[in-house]
Amino acid sequence: MKRDIQNIDDDIIRKKRLIEQILYSDEDIVEILDNPNIDLECPEELVYENIFPCLRIPGTQDVSKNFITFSVDDIERMPSNSVMKSQIVQFVVFVHKDHIKTKYGMARHDLLGYLIREIFNLSNKLGPQMELISNKEYVTDTDYHTRTLRFELIDDNSTKPLRTNPYEYGTWR
Repeated sequence: MKRDIQNIDDDIIRKKRLIEQILYSDEDIVEILDNPNIDLECPEELVYENIFPCLRIPGTQDVSKNFITFSVDDIERMPSNSVMKSQIVQFVVFVHKDHIKTKYGMARHDLLGYLIREIFNLSNKLGPQMELISNKEYVTDTDYHTRTLRFELIDDNSTKPLRTNPYEYGTWR
């Protein structure tokens, strides 16, 4: 591939990679996701097993699992300032009905939601400060309980004066 994929200049991809790392590096998140098949020395194995950088609904599976899915979306430019934009970071926690109970006396989806809120709310981990704007419980079907947390952050719109697209004229490296 001609493009340097590891150094993409895209704030959404950069933020998703950072969220993945934050989630699998948190020992409490790893414990509460409760995947006995993951080597605790390599928690990054949770990515695409229990942590997904996209919103998805778990399909039918032989072994019930718990998931954290997330998205980062540009919402709009700020009306009074065209160089700023609003972004929403959304986490959806899925917990299989067979795993809802924890040894901590609370439902697993609520506990994972609490941990996510504690890590990200009012933090600057992704650059601008994130603020929780929604925290709701849902049920997808008879097997999964969910908790959806939405955070808003205001970031620059990645507009830089006199910046050109390096791929437009074949000037990429």
